Amino acid sequence: MQDKLTRGFVAGIIGGIAANIWSFFSGAIGFTKLRFVDWASIIIYAHTPPFSFGETLWALLIQLGYTGGLGIIFIYLISKVTTRNLLFKGWLFAEAIWFLTYAITTLFKVDGAIPIALPTAISDFISSAVFGLVQAKALQMLPYNADALSRMVAVPAMKFYKNKPDDQKDNDDDLENK
Repeated sequence: MQDKLTRGFVAGIIGGIAANIWSFFSGAIGFTKLRFVDWASIIIYAHTPPFSFGETLWALLIQLGYTGGLGIIFIYLISKVTTRNLLFKGWLFAEAIWFLTYAITTLFKVDGAIPIALPTAISDFISSAVFGLVQAKALQMLPYNADALSRMVAVPAMKFYKNKPDDQKDNDDDLENK
């Protein structure tokens, strides 16, 4: 993949899938009451759980699109710094998003998202860590063909002449001789 935007989007979706796997598992064993998909559902539908299967499925697709968008932001931020310690940077980015999400829902008192129980906060922290680490690893593993970009050379569509073409010079010389 040559395009940064596409690579970031795909890496973000891969990270989002991994985070949701943990989140669904955490919800299935009863560790958390609010899965990642439930956060998206609350924002989309403006009501608290429970959600229907269709609502959950649609919210999951929207939430994966959101994680793809986070992947785009991540790849463009990473291009401003070195890619050394990429896993750490992916984890740090994801935890910053987690904290920002918690801060926004607390500040705006979003029904269904507050108050947060300790197990839910821990589960969401783990989900964010999974997202950041998997996203960064996916970014490392996605093929990047820099050679294809370096071979692209801009070539002008026409030649520019500093002097008049030879056939015009002859005509001008003929005019001067007459």
